[in-house]
Formats: sequence, C-alpha cells, structure tokens
Amino acid sequence: MKNLAKLILFLGLSFIGILVLGVLLALLSDWASTALIFPPERGIFEVFNGNLTAYLRSSIPVAFYLTILLGLNYAVIRRILYPAAFAVILLVIIALSGAAYLSLETLNRTGFTITLKGPPAELAKPGFIGNQRVFLENPYNPDAAMVIVSPGQSLQYQSQGSSLTQTRLPFFAEQGRFFSTIDRDISHSSRVFSAWFNSGLVSYGVYAGSLAAFLLSLACLVNISFWSLANLFFGALAFRGVLALENFLNQPHIHQILASFAGNFFNERLISPLIFCTLSILILLYSGLVYLARGRISDG
Repeated sequence: MKNLAKLILFLGLSFIGILVLGVLLALLSDWASTALIFPPERGIFEVFNGNLTAYLRSSIPVAFYLTILLGLNYAVIRRILYPAAFAVILLVIIALSGAAYLSLETLNRTGFTITLKGPPAELAKPGFIGNQRVFLENPYNPDAAMVIVSPGQSLQYQSQGSSLTQTRLPFFAEQGRFFSTIDRDISHSSRVFSAWFNSGLVSYGVYAGSLAAFLLSLACLVNISFWSLANLFFGALAFRGVLALENFLNQPHIHQILASFAGNFFNERLISPLIFCTLSILILLYSGLVYLARGRISDG
C-alpha cells in the first residue's frame, strides 16, 4: 500500500510538472516567433498576449502519454505488481486529465491571459540594413532614400525607395521532419481529446480509459532489459507509435472506412476506443502466456 501511495503521488507530480513545462515551452515558442518578426509594426506588438487555456489544452495529451510512461517505469523500479500498477495508473490518469479539462473550462470563463511587455514600436532607425537595403532615412517612410546592396554588384543609390517590410530573422533552422510530425500528431490528439470531453465526462472516460489501457498494456517494453534508461527509451518509441496510430485512426476518411465495416453493430464513435481495447486485450493475453511459459520453463 505504501508503494501504491507513492505511485499516486509520483503520477500527480509528474502530470502537473509536465503540464507546467509544456505551458512554459509553448509560451516561449510563441514569444520567440513574435520576436523573430523584425521590425515590429507600430502599435501592434506593444504587448504579447498568451492564451493560457490554449497552452494547457495542447499540453494535456503530452502529459497524458508521458505520465503513463513514467508511471510504468516507476512501478517497474519499485517492483509494484503489474495488475495493481495497471489499475492505479489507469484511474489516476483519467482523473488527472479530466480535472485538467475541467480547469480549462473555468479558465475559459475567466478569460485569463498572460501579458508580457513587448518591444518598442520603432526599432529600425536610419542606417538600418535589411533585405539587401541600407536605409539612409527613416525606414518607415515610404519615400525614404536607400542604397541597394546586391551580391557581386556595385552599390545603387535610390532617392525614393519602398518602405520597410517585415522579415523573419533567420536565428535558427526550422525543425526537422521527425519533430514536426510529433508536433502535428500532438495537436491532432489535443483536438480529439477536447472533442471527447465536450461530449461529456462519460464519453471522455471511455476514450481516455481505452487509450490509457492500450498504453499500459505495453508495459512489457518498459521491463525489457535490466537498464531502466533503456526501458524508458523503448517505451518512448512504443508510445510514439501509439500516438501515430491514434492520429491515423481519427483521420476523417479512415474513420469513415472503419465505420463502413462496422455497419450497425455499434456506434461509429466507439470505433477507436474498441480498437484500443481490443489491442490491449491481445497484448495482455500474449504477455500473460509468455509469463506462464517462462515460469514453466524455469520450473522444468
């Protein structure tokens, strides 16, 4: 019981910590994207408003997946019986994620936003160099004199040029395809989670519970070796595959195809939860048979 209480505490702290970290990273990303647009238009970027509810909503699926992964790893390290860890993590993660969405509704009603002081209205002064142009006068003046700088060519003076246009500063390269696909799948998962929660607490419990059961059934990958860090890495790869599968199953055209096969046997909205439950049952049966087979071999 003591280990289970510690597991519940660990799950709660992990979920809250991941949510806070996700909100801070989302805020930093949006703030950086705003700051990279140079120069800012006058009067537009006086303040930067961050919608806390949007950041929280996008972070809940991340916290959902990572909390289950960390909880399974913690249960393996603490040698908690798998059935007990399965039940505890399943109930706690549904309660935590549901409470997070209920908190979102409260924040939406209050309209809470984060306000950060922005840059000055006019950062560009005479002498500013941008887009292969050197502005000799006020860059915001559409008739400002400038010098055109072209590679391999001599300087060209223009007494009347075009006004300064906004440019995204190339401070860092764009993210790779691997990370962009993860970000896309997380955004799609966030919309799916929100849609199921808006349908009601029972509907959300069905979807989140089936997905959590599927993730928890992959516990065999978190106990595949004697090195905890390697187990965590294998589990992360497996959970990445589940995230891609969730995105695939919830695509509109894929959902329609599966619904055509389902016919009138059950509600088409339950297709994804039923698939998750079926896969989790099959994986659990396989893991149980492997466990029994190993026990017989060791006894023999």
